[in-house]
Amino acid sequence: MLLAAFFVIAVVAAGQSAPAAPQQDRVLQAQHLQSLGNNDQARDLYEQILQVDPSNAEAREGMSSSTERLALSARAAGQMDDALADLVRAQKVEPNDTRVLYDLAILEDEMHLYRDADKVLDQLVSIAPDEPNILYARARVKFDLGQLDAALKAMQAYLEVKPLDASAHYGLGRIYLLQLQFDQARAEFQKSISIQPRQSEAYYQLGQTDLEQDDYKDAIELFHKTLERDPQHGGALTGLGIAYFKQKQYDDAAQWLTKAIQATPDYQPAHYYLGLALARLNKADDSRRELQTAAALADKENKQSASHLQIIGPNAQP
Repeated sequence: MLLAAFFVIAVVAAGQSAPAAPQQDRVLQAQHLQSLGNNDQARDLYEQILQVDPSNAEAREGMSSSTERLALSARAAGQMDDALADLVRAQKVEPNDTRVLYDLAILEDEMHLYRDADKVLDQLVSIAPDEPNILYARARVKFDLGQLDAALKAMQAYLEVKPLDASAHYGLGRIYLLQLQFDQARAEFQKSISIQPRQSEAYYQLGQTDLEQDDYKDAIELFHKTLERDPQHGGALTGLGIAYFKQKQYDDAAQWLTKAIQATPDYQPAHYYLGLALARLNKADDSRRELQTAAALADKENKQSASHLQIIGPNAQP
């Protein structure tokens, strides 16, 4: 980005430049640019000020706020790499600014840069160990990394501060479910529903909990309850198909799994179980097609998971 020219250097009779404007004048000019919505120019000027005076509180605040607006704008336009570059640039100028670091960690997690996000959150926790939003973000990133014990600890710490957060109880339930702690998972999903009844995901996860324990009757009831709230819920449609497949009701299984694929064409378990159901129905060609699709989707998911690596080293340039 080309930096805007803010100052005209007048040449005096002796051939020397006039003195530069005081730092406070430059801060006021940056604030004025920001008030006009010129966040890129304001950010550039704040950055220049901080290179000379790193402790300037107004410039630090302006750098954070202008960068946040630039990153949000880029993200809204789908320009994730630009948003990331803006936040990394601000991080280099303000390495301990919690606002910049938090936005950076959230964006990195959204971009599946889990290791980067984890490093940033480690830094944030060292700065503000009891900040609820940081604890929640840490739980989410640890979950995405598959570090379930760490995710559990962070989410429990968050809920000590925010006990009525339905999404946090839901998240804690998912952690317990992956750890096969079914009673704890069920309790958390039920707590989430008690706080926020108008939802679908906790009902779906309750169904998954019952399905994992071969309680097909209750699982089917909960999947239907999910579909009452979200008729195109691919997970619930697939869950119904799996529940009927496990009970050897292959026609019903194939019908629900076909609906699941129509709703979510790239959902690998739906293709896999449909392939199995079709095989039981002696539809060999259709079964082979679905199982090949399931294998291709699984391979794609594995490659995507393997690519979720750290891409920004400690000395990298944005």
